[in-house]
Amino acid sequence: MSKDIYAISNKLRWEFFYKVMKIIGIVFLCFIGISFFSMLVIFPVRTKSVSMSPDIPCPSVQFVAPFLKTPERGDIMLIQPHEQKKRVLLARIINQFCRFVTAQQWYPFEDTPRGGSYPQMRRVIGLPGDTIYLDHYVLYIQPKGAERYLTEFELTKKKYNVQITSTPTLWDSELGAKSSTEKITLAEDEYFVLGDNRMECADSRLWGCITKDMVIGKVILQYLPLSKIKIF
Repeated sequence: MSKDIYAISNKLRWEFFYKVMKIIGIVFLCFIGISFFSMLVIFPVRTKSVSMSPDIPCPSVQFVAPFLKTPERGDIMLIQPHEQKKRVLLARIINQFCRFVTAQQWYPFEDTPRGGSYPQMRRVIGLPGDTIYLDHYVLYIQPKGAERYLTEFELTKKKYNVQITSTPTLWDSELGAKSSTEKITLAEDEYFVLGDNRMECADSRLWGCITKDMVIGKVILQYLPLSKIKIF
C-alpha cells in the first residue's frame, strides 16, 4: 500500500512539474514572438511631453512601425537625435522581459541615453534637396528644381495643426527654439524635423538636420486616450 501511495505521489509531482514547465515554455515563446514582432513590425510608445500637441496630446500612446524608416513630408517619425548608451545584452533582455510581463509599465535598468535625450516624435518637414528657412515658426520650402518658396502647409499633403502662441513684448527670439532661421539647403541624406508645438520643443532648430540612420520608425496610430484615436 505504501509503495502505491509513493508511486502516486511521485507521479503527481512529475505531472505538476510538467505543467509548470509547459506554462513557462508558453510564456517564453510568447515573449520571444512579441519581442520579434515589436522589433520588426510594431511597438507602443508613451508620449509624456507637449512637444507634438495639439495633434498628439500629453499623455498619450502611439504605435510605431520600425520597418517604415523612409519619411515623406508631413510624416511623424520616432527619432533618436543623440547617441544612446548601450546596455549589455543580458540587461536589455531583462528589461524587455519585464516590459512584456508588466505591459510596458516597469523595467529594472534605466535606459538613460547620453546627453539626456530619449527618442522623440517629430514631424518631417524638410526633405533632401530642399532649400528652407523658418519665419515666425513657419517653414518656407523651395523643393529641389522648384522656382519659388511655398509654406510647409501648401506642400504637405497631410493636414496637421501647429501650436504657436504670441510671445511677450520683450522676449528675446534667440532664446530657446528660434522663430526664424537663415536659408539652408538639405543634403541628400538630411531631413529637417519640427515639433508641432513650435514654442516648447527641441527639434532641428537645436539638433540640426537629422539623417536616416537616426530614424527608429514611423508613427502610424494613436490609440490612447480612446477619445483621440487616429491614424497618422
